[in-house]
Parts: sequence; C-alpha cells; structure tokens
Amino acid sequence: MKLIKDPIKLKKPLAGRPMSQEEIDKVSTTLLTELTKHGGIGLSANQIGLDVRACVINVTDPLVLINPRVTEVSKDTVAYVEQCLSLDKTMRKPVKTVRHKSFTIECDNLGTVVFSPTKNEWKDSDEFFNDEGLLECVCAQHEIDHLDGVLITDSSRRYTTTVTRGKKYGRNERVMVKLSDGSTEFMKYKKAEPLLNIGAEIL
Repeated sequence: MKLIKDPIKLKKPLAGRPMSQEEIDKVSTTLLTELTKHGGIGLSANQIGLDVRACVINVTDPLVLINPRVTEVSKDTVAYVEQCLSLDKTMRKPVKTVRHKSFTIECDNLGTVVFSPTKNEWKDSDEFFNDEGLLECVCAQHEIDHLDGVLITDSSRRYTTTVTRGKKYGRNERVMVKLSDGSTEFMKYKKAEPLLNIGAEIL
C-alpha cells in the first residue's frame, strides 16, 4: 500500500464502528506490515487508505489501537519535535508540537490504556528524547490526531534547529526549558534567560 500524502484526504476524521475479531486481526496485521514496510514508529489506518479508526505504534513493543477514544489528559504538557511519514520530502522536517505529558484512552481491543513518561523529570535533552514512555505517549497522540483529521503542521510551526546542549548558549540558540508550572518548551536562549530567575531551568 502507498502512503497517502494528500492533506485533504488525511483531514477527514474517522468515526469508530464495531469490528469483528476477524476484521480486527486483519487490520492489525495490515498496519503492522505497512509500518515495517514504510519505517517509522507509528501509522494510522487513513495514512494507507483504510477507512477504519485504527492505528499502530511501535516504540518498545507493537501496539495496535482499535477505535481509540481519549478519555483523560494531563494538565502538564511537554514541547516535542515530531516528523510524519505522510509529509512529502519538502515538508518532512522536524515540527515543534506541544503534547500532553500523559493521557488515557479506551479502545475496543485493549480496553483502558494509560500512556505516560518513564520519568517525571529529565536531566538533559538526551534523557528527555530517550524516554521511551514519553515517546510512546507522544506517538500515540500523533496517530490519534491522524484519525481525527489533524496533522502536525496544522497547529505547529516548523523549525529545523536542533537543541543545543552545554553550559554556554548563543542568544539565538534554541534550548529546552522547564517552566515553573512544570511544562516544557523549546525557545531561544534570549527568551529563556529572564525566566531562569523565576523558577525555570534549562534541561
């Protein structure tokens, strides 16, 4: 199957519908096969032209979600950097997003699933981006967004600057900052500097 890259088609929300176990098994096999074929860590059914509300993520272990419904989200958020298989090569650049730090879903095949980070705090950006629990949480939100017709480019602005680590920062270098309310955000150091005096810290 080819990846669909037409944003008009991808922005059509998919409503859930009852599925037999045979259909669930077939959809699950197809999603897992196509994810392996195209690479990446997540894939939604509408990305490959399937008219069902289902997706797969594969961070630690493959996880297929059938008719996922978000039931609870955390107030705490994290700033993250994502890419998408359905963006063409000219657009397939890192996209800054803001995601819930944890959230809960209900799905037909697995019941209640809670996604949350492995750690609550990270000492640096390497530890942050290597947190498999957080990556799985972000990936699941990304794929469920697809099922709701939302692309990462809809509410985010693209940027191509990687996080710079170290004790010294240029004024325009981007750093990850943990704000006093517990949320995290990428910003230029010149914007972050005054926040350090009121409880923020650079991760």
